[in-house]
Amino acid sequence: MPKRIKSARNAADFSAGDYAQLIDELYYHNRKYYLEDEPEISDAEYDEKMRLLQQVEALHPEWLRPDSPTQKVGGEVREDFAEVKHDPPMMSLDNAMNLEELRAFHDRLVKAGIKEPVYHVEPKFDGLAIDLVYENGVLVVGSTRGNGEVGEDITHNVKTVKNVPLRLMVDSPPAKVTIRGEVIIKLADFQKINERQAKDGKKLFANPRNTAAGALRQQDSSQAKDKMLSFFPYTLAKFDDPKKRFAKEMRKQDSIWKSVFPELGFRTSAYHLTADFDGVAKYYEEMIVSRANIEYDLDGLVIKLNDTTEWENFGATTKAPRWAIALKFPARSGVTKLERVVYQVGRTGVVTPVAELTPINLGGVMVARASLHNADEIERLGLHEGDYVEVVRSGDVIPKVVAAVADKRAKKAKPVAFVKKCPSCGRPLEREDVFFRCVNAACPEMNEAFLQFFVSKNGLDIESLGAEWVAKLYQNKVISDYADLFAVTKADLLQFEGMGEILAAKILQSIDARRKISFSKLLTAVGIPNVGEHVASILADHFAGPEALAEATETELTAIHEIGPGTAASVQQWFADKVNKARLKKLVKNGVEIVREERAKISDAFVGKSFVFTGTLTQFTRDGAEAEVKARGGRASSSVSKKTDFVVVGADAGSKAQKAKELGVPIISEAEFAAML
Repeated sequence: MPKRIKSARNAADFSAGDYAQLIDELYYHNRKYYLEDEPEISDAEYDEKMRLLQQVEALHPEWLRPDSPTQKVGGEVREDFAEVKHDPPMMSLDNAMNLEELRAFHDRLVKAGIKEPVYHVEPKFDGLAIDLVYENGVLVVGSTRGNGEVGEDITHNVKTVKNVPLRLMVDSPPAKVTIRGEVIIKLADFQKINERQAKDGKKLFANPRNTAAGALRQQDSSQAKDKMLSFFPYTLAKFDDPKKRFAKEMRKQDSIWKSVFPELGFRTSAYHLTADFDGVAKYYEEMIVSRANIEYDLDGLVIKLNDTTEWENFGATTKAPRWAIALKFPARSGVTKLERVVYQVGRTGVVTPVAELTPINLGGVMVARASLHNADEIERLGLHEGDYVEVVRSGDVIPKVVAAVADKRAKKAKPVAFVKKCPSCGRPLEREDVFFRCVNAACPEMNEAFLQFFVSKNGLDIESLGAEWVAKLYQNKVISDYADLFAVTKADLLQFEGMGEILAAKILQSIDARRKISFSKLLTAVGIPNVGEHVASILADHFAGPEALAEATETELTAIHEIGPGTAASVQQWFADKVNKARLKKLVKNGVEIVREERAKISDAFVGKSFVFTGTLTQFTRDGAEAEVKARGGRASSSVSKKTDFVVVGADAGSKAQKAKELGVPIISEAEFAAML
């Protein structure tokens, strides 16, 4: 234990050395409390030392250190979240939904040369993955996973997580350490949070995971501090230590958990080590039963090769390592009452039935609604008004009605009948395959949903302008269509409660950033039936802009590979509509420039050739492989036909490979494709 500073000592008498000594003492007590469960002083004594430290720092701000325990106290307010590039990228895990799929993973390892794999089995927390970067022992950046390549800087909120040390608890720490783990809220803490919400008359939080994720993305760090967040590490992504103090331990995952993490100042969760597949299977079955008694939410187990020296040998796909897999728990289920069926109108006019349920707790999450998808699903389930229904959380996330409990049905219960008129505008619905659609272009709910899609990541990706603000703009008649977005003013935004000068400026800046958009992006965003991102890209490759596409005949459209009669008809009908024509004109009038994407061309090697990709690729992403084809003048298709020149097969190739065999289409491996580039 470091030398003690007497609590009664006056802050004014402190030297810089005393200040450093007090920090060391507080870190010692943090370790005893959070890591070893052996506190040596009372909470009151600890608080007194913290107050003394705060007083010293107030008198000597020039001494303030970034690793001071006072820096864990919430209160910092951030106006935005800077981007953080992950090094190395934060990969996801492939999933095994049952033991049969886990067996396939095990067999692949054995086939690759690991005769008797030893597995490190860890809990798969239902939380939020974060990345912690320490330089010379001091926490410098905490960030979200984001897209795996780039996350958001949430350092100010990470500092409020009590068991995240601001400095590593080792002498002469490594130059750089990157630790990844999960932020969660323990179930008991989550209950306390909701009890506090109820007492204050506020809305209860839905589940621990969403609450933790929301807390970490608050601009005001005091909001995160209130959520009682906990952190559990699961991997060392980088460990630059010339002294190689943990060289032996780093070779085994279990040694990292029981030795390295605690030495650095982190508390780990329980883990299980087993030397064969049967051991994993047995532990999995035990955990399915015992998970209800665990203090935090789990949605499965993570199975890794314990020998970390093998990790590099096995490598990874573009998305996930080959030496680890997530084994998901079966969905949790329960029976509750169907209160009513309500109907939502989507952006394309499709009307979706939604079951409103008597709230039921499934694995710590209160479920009160579940999609019923379409009229055929209602008929398949045989739903009656007031039925008791079985509900599961698929993948422990999405609630789904899987059955009606017929023996609990009231005698005179009427079957649930799908609505015949639009619940928003009252117009008769039209049937299209399994869906019912509202075709009224002025339908309020459809237009609002469409505008929300238009600004989303799948549309134009207008940052800061979320669904809530779009709804307010539309409902208050500031905008009536997507073109109006580009005429929104600062005054239009500031009229709404909760909208400040800074946010308004950010929204207007984001709108301005989209005044120059690619033709393919526009085609995706405006919601033409049967035209998604892939088809939009194909059309943009063949037509210079909206005017040229509007004049295209059915023959010209269907002559394009992958454009069938249905898609051609959708495009022609959309461009013939007077409302759509007027909106495009207004879009240009409001300062939007529609440009054609110039695709970088490497060669003409694949001119006239069509490629289809199937199965799991390891050297390329699917989008990346298709881009390689297009850059050489070829076409990338999503379906196999007699016109297909090559089908590139990855692992676990499915029906496309079989169809290629039947049609006599050449089948090549990913390696053979790479050699053609």
